[in-house]
Formats: sequence, C-alpha cells, structure tokens
Amino acid sequence: MRLIQITDLHLSDRQDTPAADALRWAITESNRSSPDLVTFTGDMTTYGTEASARHFLEQAGTLTSPWVFTPGNAELRDPGAQRVLAQCTERRSMSLGGVRFLLPDTSCGRISPYDREWLTGEGASDTPPRVLLTHYPIDVLEADSRSWIEAWLQKHPVEMYLAGHRHFSRSRSVSGCWEVITRGLDPDKAFDGPPGICLFERKAGGDWSQTEIPWPYEHSLLPAATDQSPVGWSIHGDPLETVKKTRQAGLNVLELRPRELDYDLSATVKELDALRQERPVYLSWHLPNLRWIPKSCDIDGRAEVSRQIDDARACGVDSFTVHVPRITAAGMYGVGDEPADAWRILLDCYHELFRESVEEGIRVSIENIHNQPGTPADRASREFGTEIGECLAWIDAVAGSFDGAGRVGAHFDVGHARNNGELGNLQPIGDWYARIGSRITGYHIHQVRPHEETGKLTNHRDIKDIYDRTVSYAGFLHAWSKRLINREPLFIEVRIAEERRRTTRLFQEIFS
Repeated sequence: MRLIQITDLHLSDRQDTPAADALRWAITESNRSSPDLVTFTGDMTTYGTEASARHFLEQAGTLTSPWVFTPGNAELRDPGAQRVLAQCTERRSMSLGGVRFLLPDTSCGRISPYDREWLTGEGASDTPPRVLLTHYPIDVLEADSRSWIEAWLQKHPVEMYLAGHRHFSRSRSVSGCWEVITRGLDPDKAFDGPPGICLFERKAGGDWSQTEIPWPYEHSLLPAATDQSPVGWSIHGDPLETVKKTRQAGLNVLELRPRELDYDLSATVKELDALRQERPVYLSWHLPNLRWIPKSCDIDGRAEVSRQIDDARACGVDSFTVHVPRITAAGMYGVGDEPADAWRILLDCYHELFRESVEEGIRVSIENIHNQPGTPADRASREFGTEIGECLAWIDAVAGSFDGAGRVGAHFDVGHARNNGELGNLQPIGDWYARIGSRITGYHIHQVRPHEETGKLTNHRDIKDIYDRTVSYAGFLHAWSKRLINREPLFIEVRIAEERRRTTRLFQEIFS
C-alpha cells in the first residue's frame, strides 16, 4: 500500500502564485509516483472561497490514482468552498489494499458527536487495519475531543493517524498509534524544511515508512536589477553609524532611517563619499509617516518629511521609502469606492513633497503597512493600504500625478503582508507577489514570530533559515526566480543588531 498525502496548501483564487505552481507540481508528481491513494488532509484553500475550491477540484480531477479529501479550518472561513466541496467530504471511509481508511472531520478543532458515534461503530466492526486521515493533530484538538480520541485509539488499534495543520513535521506514538503530521505544501508557511508532499508505504506487519518529496521550486536568483549583490540592510538609527557599519560589512545596498532628528548630515555625506569611493552603492532613505488628522483635515509629519527629503537628496539617494498614508481605510473613501476628501488632500501632499525628486530621477517606493493581529478585513476596522487593491490604487494615483510615472513603485514588506490581521489569510503573500510583483522597486525582509514573553506576533525579527517560522521564504525565492516579482534591492529590516547581521549573511549566501 502506497499513500501520498497533500496538505495545507492555502490556495487563493489566483492561479499565478507560487502556491498554484506547487499544486500543479504535486499533482504531476503524484501521477508520476502512481500511489494506491492520494489524500488531501485539509486547508487546501486559504479562505474557503468558491473560486479557490474549484481550482483545487480541477487539479485534483487530473489525478490518475483514487483520492479522498477531508476539510481543514481554512475551508470554513467562507461558505463558498463548503458548497463546492460538499460531495468530496461525504466520503468518510474507504477500504483499499487491505487497509480501512477513516476520515473524521476535525476542521472545527473537535470531533463532533456524529463522528464519535460513527467512529464507535467503526471500532466495533471487524475491519482490516485502520488508518485515520484528518486535519487536526491530536494535541491541538479541544480538550474533550483529545481525551475522547486518545481513549478510542487505546481501545481500537490504528496503524497511523495522519494530519497536517501545524505547518511542521513530527511523528510520535499516541495510545499505541503512530501519529504523523507533515509541514504541507504552502511555499510561504511550511517551516523546518521545504514545502512538499509525503509518500507513505505500508510494509508487512503494518509498519509504515515516510518519505518526504520536496517541491523543487525555482532557484535562479541572479542577475538582479543592481550590478552588485541586491542584499543590504535598513537600520533605524543614526545615519552616520549606519553608513560606517555598511562600510565595515562590505555591503553595497543600504537604507538610512533616522531615529533621532539631530543627526549629523555633513558627517554622513562625508562617510557616504568614502563608501562610494570603495564600491558601487544603492542608497535608500526611509522617511517618517504622513498621518491624517481627521478633526483638522490636516497632515501630521509634513514638515519633517520635507526636511528629510532635502537631507536625503544631499546624500545622493537613489530612492525614498515612504509608507502609504496613515489613515483608516474608511477615512480614505466616501460612498462605495469613491475617494474621500482625505484622498485628494493626501495625494496633493505627496505630489508636492516628491515632485522635484521624481524630476531628478529619484525613485519613490511606497510601502505596505500591516494591521494588528485579529483585525477584521472590513474598511471600518483596518488601516488603509493593508489591502492589495488599495495599495496599488494609491501607487497608481501618486505615479499618475507625475510625468515620470516609472519612478514610483511598491516597496514590498513581506512580513507586513503576513502579519496583517484577517487579511493575512484572505490575501496570502503569494497574491501580493502576483498582483504587485511587476511594480516592486524594493523590499523589506524580516521575520514575523510570536514574542518570547507576550506571545504576540512581532515584526522585524531575524530569519534563521529559509524555512523559518512564520514566513517561509521558499515562495519568495520561487517568485523572484520566475520573475513574478522584480529583482530589486533587498533591505534586511531587522531591529536587533546581531539578528540583523545573521540574517544579512544568510541572504548574502543565498544570493551569492
């Protein structure tokens, strides 16, 4: 008996993303391997939409082996997928090759009374060796369901409990059963190893072996847009010290972001001159926020941004990084999608501030921001520019206000796209690659992980490995290699100095 598991892909509505590429590969690889059964153990879609579910079904329909599906929690986020996948989920069991496969629905994080009754009946019958295929691992089921399934496994021998959900791989013995979870196929979420699928083979006596089949994502990274290595860093601190550290590190790409406003401009210019005598340099300047004040219909930060633009031009910058305006999404729109007065006033402000720089050929790279964890996706609740369409609309508006429209683009912060409240699931990172990739003029690269003390997701942490948690960069490298995204400068934006140095070294090696 040979079984292939495909799990946790988190497919969106689009078919031009790394996740969509990974699914096509997984189906082709499964057909090449010709297993007795293919099982999809949930979260094949990212938000349970009808379009993503139909795309999944179209691909699954090309399998040459029998296949089964059990839903994950992501399939419950929208009713569309449930309607499309209803027929798939009706099949809860099958016997094949002398093995009884059972598919309890754990998509809600629990085992329902219906499934408990059904499993009790299965346990009482004289069946062949059993294998459970489901989404949730035992240890993350709610407490009562966890206790129930452990007791059931103790009474009714099961050779393997196969699940996903956690985005990492693990195997252990639970109540005499071999429980296996695999990291799944998502190029942006699978961690502790490459995304892929797993082949399980049953040997005489009921022992199962596991073979990981990694997705061979594209990995052709050079040349980049810059003549030198595209890898550098962004340091929030004293500009002079940033330039000195860049000289010491041997980097060609850097971004200045003053923390205090009393920096020494003349000394910074002198140090930059010395750096440029040593090697080619790509220099960006990260500007402060421009924040809308509703009560006065005014903009906070205009004067300081104007001053720093002048200082940056004195430094000979190649680009500015500036966030989208800091305003609620609802504040930018009136009725429907009609721009509110704030849109016009903010657009005039951006035009006035950056007009001379754009005429000089300096880039304006507009960065996406993020919502706090748990923020709903509706406009009334979230920040402007955290939704892809809004971000693009603002970039288009700013670019359209200049003759040199090609100088205005997107500064894509990968971590912000992941740590983005409900939108982090509704529009996965791969959708950002597909929709803004050709507009990107620079990147902020960092990791998002739970804080060691508070548990809250925090940005600007070090990337320990390509397959790190919470953002796996396999999808990024694939998109870069396929030129789905532009090959523009990569600024490592990690706050802690040693973490920043380690992450920069990692990406220097990757792009060497």
